[in-house]
Amino acid sequence: MMPPATDPVRSLVLWCPDWPITALGMRPSDAEAGAETPPIAILHAGAVIACSASARREGVRRGQRRRDAQARCPSLTIVANDPGREHRAFLPVLDRLEKLAPGIQVIRPGLAALRARGPSRYYGGEAAAARILLDDLLSTGIPDARAGIADGPFTAEHAARSTHERAAVQVIPAGDAATFLAPLPITTLQDSDLVALLIRLGVRTLGEFAALDEDTVRDRFSERGTRLHALAGGRDSQ
Repeated sequence: MMPPATDPVRSLVLWCPDWPITALGMRPSDAEAGAETPPIAILHAGAVIACSASARREGVRRGQRRRDAQARCPSLTIVANDPGREHRAFLPVLDRLEKLAPGIQVIRPGLAALRARGPSRYYGGEAAAARILLDDLLSTGIPDARAGIADGPFTAEHAARSTHERAAVQVIPAGDAATFLAPLPITTLQDSDLVALLIRLGVRTLGEFAALDEDTVRDRFSERGTRLHALAGGRDSQ
């Protein structure tokens, strides 16, 4: 007898872009708002992991080596990565959000998730709940936060990441996770070894990876590959 089908667990993910910059007491969106924000980049292992909007206007990008970033922007201020600083800065934000929607879990500083069911019932829908939380972030000085709602936190995170400032909330309907994820690049999985191998095999998108036979994936890529295969197919919501 087949086990009964279960409804997908809906996740709401809140994303604060450029959180390492925000944790310095700066607002990455100040440049777009017209304020003078100094060009600044945060480095880890000699490469840029975050930069201010003014630095981006000068051509600084994530992944650049220090020399390349400074060549693009001679006035660039370099700051060393400090995960502790990012965690400490995120704690008061979480405390505020927890009062509005208990059960928030930190994925990493600047990125948090919770089950959407409770807040959506309380605030009158998934999108309405997300906007309430974004409004609260706005009151803390984080005007460019985004939200994604979907079946599972992986899909919800990438729904948030695919938003833009004028449409900061994206809801992926139940059952549509795989369709939403399919065109995203395989690098979305952020597993350099597996991604390099898949690219050599001609697999370029999450949809192409998800289409591979699960048993074949398990035999070739072990349980880690199987887990990522499930994420690529939008199956992380149970």
